[in-house]
Amino acid sequence: MPKGENMFQQEILNQIQVNIHSSICIRGEKVIYIDPIRIAGEPHDADLILITHPHFDHFSPKDIKKLLKPDTAIAAPDSIAAMVKLRTGREPLRVKPGQSLTICGIPVETIAAYNLHKPAHMQRMGWVGYVLTLGETRIYVTGDCDVTPECSAVNCDILLLPVSGGMYTMNAKEAAELTNQIKPHTVIPIHYGVMLGGKDAPEIFRDAVAGGIETDIRDTVFNNLMVWQYLRLIPIMLLCGIIGYLIGQLLS
Repeated sequence: MPKGENMFQQEILNQIQVNIHSSICIRGEKVIYIDPIRIAGEPHDADLILITHPHFDHFSPKDIKKLLKPDTAIAAPDSIAAMVKLRTGREPLRVKPGQSLTICGIPVETIAAYNLHKPAHMQRMGWVGYVLTLGETRIYVTGDCDVTPECSAVNCDILLLPVSGGMYTMNAKEAAELTNQIKPHTVIPIHYGVMLGGKDAPEIFRDAVAGGIETDIRDTVFNNLMVWQYLRLIPIMLLCGIIGYLIGQLLS
């Protein structure tokens, strides 16, 4: 990689903030949030908000409202667009997997995000991850998913992906498998240490990532206060997963 390109990529890495869990902010020429939750204060500074899917640890209307400006753009999967409008008061740009579009002057690609053999994130829902191109740097935020053909085919420089495992996402070793297939310059593990995937998940992940790929572990992903909040909701989420599975069986 040319020196100038490497320096620009490091600048982009410095702009990427992991607020908590999978709540991401990129502060560059534009302020971009992906799945914002637990936002401190009311900054009202978002140029673009990207929503991957409607689960409570990714979609928080009250936090989105803290970020909105008059001209803030929101993008969300088509299947949840009506709910996003109802809960936030803003009409989102409806997206589906496999699209390439420009939002706020930023090239954005949508990648299918789903589980292969789990009911939590069904492919038919049309939920997505996002690839953003900032300058020459491509950033891929996978959303909640397993190692799928769509994910494996992505070309990116910076990768952010879940490592928690269980019934919701790929686990640490599976995430490393996907990372080794994509071969980004840098990978940031997220979505761990709350309900599933202990605090050691990023280290397990890092040990399985191939040489030559930089693993950037952010301490802000994990939050002990959030653990307790999540533990109280595990029965509800298990019930939702079962209901989702039964609905999927009825529709198949």
